[in-house]
Amino acid sequence: MRVLLIGTLLLLGALVALGVVVSWNRAPAEPEDPDRVTIDLPEGHFYGGASWGRLLDISPDGKRVVYIGRVPGKSARLYMHEIGTFKPREIAGTHDAHDPTFSPDGRFVAFYAGESLKKADIAENTLSVIGPVPDVRGIAWLGDDTFILGNVNGGLLRLDASQPDPVPLFDFMGPQLAHLHPEILPGRKAVLFTIATGSVVYARIWMADLKTGEERPLLEENAFAPRYVPTGHIVFARRIRRELAAVQFDLEKMKVAGSPQSVLQRPLSGRGSGGSTDFSISGTGTLVYTPRRDDSIDDVLAELADVSLTQIHVQLNWLEELKGLVQ
Repeated sequence: MRVLLIGTLLLLGALVALGVVVSWNRAPAEPEDPDRVTIDLPEGHFYGGASWGRLLDISPDGKRVVYIGRVPGKSARLYMHEIGTFKPREIAGTHDAHDPTFSPDGRFVAFYAGESLKKADIAENTLSVIGPVPDVRGIAWLGDDTFILGNVNGGLLRLDASQPDPVPLFDFMGPQLAHLHPEILPGRKAVLFTIATGSVVYARIWMADLKTGEERPLLEENAFAPRYVPTGHIVFARRIRRELAAVQFDLEKMKVAGSPQSVLQRPLSGRGSGGSTDFSISGTGTLVYTPRRDDSIDDVLAELADVSLTQIHVQLNWLEELKGLVQ
């Protein structure tokens, strides 16, 4: 009996010693991905506000995110968050804003609120009104104080701070489908936009020549909210789940090259049937987006679930990953 007990103790000791050696030589735990950052909204803050329009953007240098947030008892407003910090800064005078859009130099944020296009100076924390506009869905900076606006009632609009009212970007006769979410291509030769005819499943991406006004379809499949990125791709959302896809684009020929590929299959949050989808990409390659909590294919229920979002996801160096996904 004693021999058996001693043998058992020796065996246990050997196993313990082996465990210690294995733990010493075990590979260290995989570090967290340094390129993936989560922005946690302060306690009591929630993402979102209006039931339409895009609600975030990222600065061209990829260092700041502007988003619509709200706290109980207050209307939704714009907040500025420096990536790598813990607390956002409220931008004064931005009640009930949507479609925030950074200027090309990152100094200003244009947005729609109170039936007007407004501009916030980030450095000076001041606000100015560019002019009254109809219901806007998407803003693009054509110049320092010149904008192309998405229009739920027809063709794209142009607004200059020097003139009192917006005017059609192109001269058309007769009714027009909604032209939404303009994205100006490098060189300012053309503009991408979404043609909306109801549900997002019917949305398409078109392109217009800024010199001639000629419009033509670019992506005939379900596609909306286009963004051109420096790798030579157009990134866009598709399907009710609002997954991200990308396709190569020949900027010289102004034509799509190849077939679209999925690049982020997680469903994203969005607003309304026109295809507003909360993602943005900086010129330095940072992707920012809000994941949708409800993976249901029911678009209405999914949008209702967006109101409880308390996180914004940031993926640094995302364009390097994109180049490997879309050949």
